[in-house]
Amino acid sequence: MLRHQINPGLELRLLQPTDAPTLFALVDANRKTLREWLPWVDATTKLAHSQNFIAEALRDRAATRAFAAGIWSSGQLVGVIWHNHIDWANRVAFPAYWLVPEAQGRGIMAAACQAVIAHAFTQLRVDRVIVAVATENHRAAALVKRLGFTQISTLKKAEWLYDHFVDHHIYQRLNPAAPPRA
Repeated sequence: MLRHQINPGLELRLLQPTDAPTLFALVDANRKTLREWLPWVDATTKLAHSQNFIAEALRDRAATRAFAAGIWSSGQLVGVIWHNHIDWANRVAFPAYWLVPEAQGRGIMAAACQAVIAHAFTQLRVDRVIVAVATENHRAAALVKRLGFTQISTLKKAEWLYDHFVDHHIYQRLNPAAPPRA
């Protein structure tokens, strides 16, 4: 997915090295709110960190077809959606995403997730998509449920978030077109 127009004002674009200053400025301007659920925010303190994220994402894309795309609304970068990992042996994709507060509540993330999930099922041909959500992140849980995911488990102490562990609910969505595997 190099570029995907979701609607006239919303598109996903593969992050490029030239996007690093915009990405860093977006993280820096929204540090406090992003930090609530994202463990990497405090480690993103300079432009080089965003440059490294994009470079690693481009290497991952070349090696595994996983990608990181900027979410662009009305020409402005408002978030990122990417595959943390694609397990090709088991045909499972593990997307992650974030959106700045001023872009929330407008259906942007739902549309971006739908596009990435459709791409995972139709282009990457994975059998399922798995998302981990902190148990207290009720907005994120509501989103994945609206997207047709079902909770399959809970992991205790799944992630260290700055000064405490958080538990994760694990959700999955199966590819309805995937043939049964023997």
